[in-house]
Amino acid sequence: MWTRLSGLVSKEFAQMLRDPIVLFLIFWLTTIEVAMCTMAVGMDVRNLKLGLIDNDNTPISRALTSELTSADTFVLSRVFAADVEAEASLRRGDLDVLVEIPPRFAAQIAANHPTEIGVVVDGSNATVASRARAYIVELTARFVQTRAHGSMAMQGGVQPALRVWYNPDLTNTRFVALAMMAQAGFMLAIVLPAAGMVREKQNGTLEQIRVTPIRPHELFIGKILPPMIVSTLSLFPSMLIARLAGVPMNGSLALFVALNLVSLFSAVSIGVFVATITSTLQQALLTSFFALFPLLFLSGSITPTESMPQWLQAVTQASPLRHGIEIITSIFLKGAGFRELWPHAAALAAIGTLLFAASWVLFRRSW
Repeated sequence: MWTRLSGLVSKEFAQMLRDPIVLFLIFWLTTIEVAMCTMAVGMDVRNLKLGLIDNDNTPISRALTSELTSADTFVLSRVFAADVEAEASLRRGDLDVLVEIPPRFAAQIAANHPTEIGVVVDGSNATVASRARAYIVELTARFVQTRAHGSMAMQGGVQPALRVWYNPDLTNTRFVALAMMAQAGFMLAIVLPAAGMVREKQNGTLEQIRVTPIRPHELFIGKILPPMIVSTLSLFPSMLIARLAGVPMNGSLALFVALNLVSLFSAVSIGVFVATITSTLQQALLTSFFALFPLLFLSGSITPTESMPQWLQAVTQASPLRHGIEIITSIFLKGAGFRELWPHAAALAAIGTLLFAASWVLFRRSW
């Protein structure tokens, strides 16, 4: 058995290594795509164009302007003298945010009186607008506490002492990098076994294998092991990209590899199931991507699961990719251990076992 199995595994590796398209796909998914999506898909906005109308023109108002432009979130694009010019710039798209400081701004703060600043945000892009509004609120609150010596901050009574764990600067880049790492391995683990098994059908070699001493379960194992090994090894280039993006590794690398094998087991089971219900390579690839997109949208990597309806949040538990992303982000960012992650591992094992059982039944019928 072990001789036959090693021969099957060697054959699979030889076929993959001889195919330049497969090699390019592996390289692209695990390096270039992870890097591009990490830089492009992140929801953190930078260098927003800020317009300013300073009707007070005092050291305090200028200090507020310096606070708003102290980081790379806002760049002071232009200072306006009138509202009409500023509104025209907003309509042209020359500004993302317009801030108007009222007259007697410094006097109101010195007298410990509540005061407001006018903020107009270009809402044509809802994502950018919501982020810009949140940044303005955060930076203004920080200015009040640090520049006004807490005089206004104390009027609200008890103030929360806010701390953010696991991602202190609230950057979305870390999550995107880890999510893309999970997606790359997941896609490879689905496409590679599906293409490998269907290739045998399409080329007619499956009929030749049936007359050899190879057992059905040996063929199954021989088709599963190489994709799992390749998908596991492909994680390391993705980890390098994530490290360059500033993603920390707070957990155990050994636990990450072990639980990733469970995640890849569920992904490979999807690829094997696709292979058993399709006859050509084109059918297998189309069916694989048909399955990938719902799993991708239900994983929480594009839209937070908390924003979905309750019934759809329950459906997301059936997405192996969601559990895989939870495992990766928890290990990397939170330093979580098996005690916290075993429910996700159990869900992945259950999904993989059910799909493999269904695939095995269908495969045995056609053997």
